Amino acid sequence: MNKALLSAVFAFSVVFFAAGADAAAPKAAPAAEPDEMALFKASIRMEKREFVADAMDLDDAQSKKFWSIYHQYEADLMKLNDARYALIKDYAANFDTLSDAKADELVRAALEFRKSRTALLEKYYNKVAKALSKKVGARFAQVEGVLHGAEDVEIGASLPLMPKSP
Repeated sequence: MNKALLSAVFAFSVVFFAAGADAAAPKAAPAAEPDEMALFKASIRMEKREFVADAMDLDDAQSKKFWSIYHQYEADLMKLNDARYALIKDYAANFDTLSDAKADELVRAALEFRKSRTALLEKYYNKVAKALSKKVGARFAQVEGVLHGAEDVEIGASLPLMPKSP
């Protein structure tokens, strides 16, 4: 397998876990992970939540409503990230022998992931806007858009381009 692709899978794993994906760990991961990795993931997850809390700048009453919704959002986002991680592993496993049909399958799955993530963000924007206000909902959508963009850049920059046709 291409070394750049291996490092991309590793980079995605770091970003994936940074997004709070404890429950969505790759199926191939060992059952018991080292304490250091668990601490690292918890630390990154806390940093993400601190970033969101700072950016949202909510009062106590708003915060209680928001975080109840946000935790549901995180759980749903983890499920989508499972699919993204599986897609990257599939790309890695097939990189050296990629057919046109497999390339098409991977691209369509990647586009479907983006559609699903956008639909999820819209669903939770509506929940936050209804529970709090449209401005707070808009801020939530902006903050998550920044986080998604950063994640996409990190992963995209790490993945090697699709191989050329012979």
